[in-house]
Amino acid sequence: MIKNLIIIVDDDDGIRELVGDLLEFENFKVIKCSNTDDGYKKILKYKPDLIFLDVKMPQIGGIELCRILRQEKETKNIPIIMLTVESTENDKVTGLGVGADDYITKPFSNQELIARVKAILRRTSRKEEKQVLKLNGLVMDLEARTVTVNGKEIVLRPKEFDLLQMFLSKQGIVVSKELILEKIFDYNSAVTTRTVDTHIKNLRQALGGWSGKIVTIFGKGFKLEKK
Repeated sequence: MIKNLIIIVDDDDGIRELVGDLLEFENFKVIKCSNTDDGYKKILKYKPDLIFLDVKMPQIGGIELCRILRQEKETKNIPIIMLTVESTENDKVTGLGVGADDYITKPFSNQELIARVKAILRRTSRKEEKQVLKLNGLVMDLEARTVTVNGKEIVLRPKEFDLLQMFLSKQGIVVSKELILEKIFDYNSAVTTRTVDTHIKNLRQALGGWSGKIVTIFGKGFKLEKK
């Protein structure tokens, strides 16, 4: 039975194949990438459960890719293990400082590598169990991407779901249209503040009576009332 998906980004053919074989033997699904450009594209496309990054690679390198992934909304919570031949404390501090979850030095023990993978995935699994947001009869399941109000399921389009998640995560805080454009629409040139208004309107219509909690703060943006 296939378990989690793991992406390996390493320009060393031998290490990439070794780590891949070890993981596949444990029934993990594996995607191997030989450079950071390909790795970045595959990570965005497949949203893996875990990423292995080699520190020293052509193009931007593992440290910088880790930094980028931690800034992306869709990848910021994916656990990352750094692989490197370096073993100084300074290198480890750098890797962990940009958001890596663990750090494995080459050569490594096969058993230790698998043990660390399973430990990280257990921790991640426990976090995912808590990915449910609730407020006054509304329940949002982030993993299943479902929303119910007083037990009745509400059908939302993807952007409406993302908007509601943003509001629930920032209860009582004014969310500007600029922030919505940045986080929800990635500053897409085809999207304007009028488009934001339309999505807010559609979200309110879908939520019915509950929508009164999303209030407009004129000249500033929107706010979800806590009560």
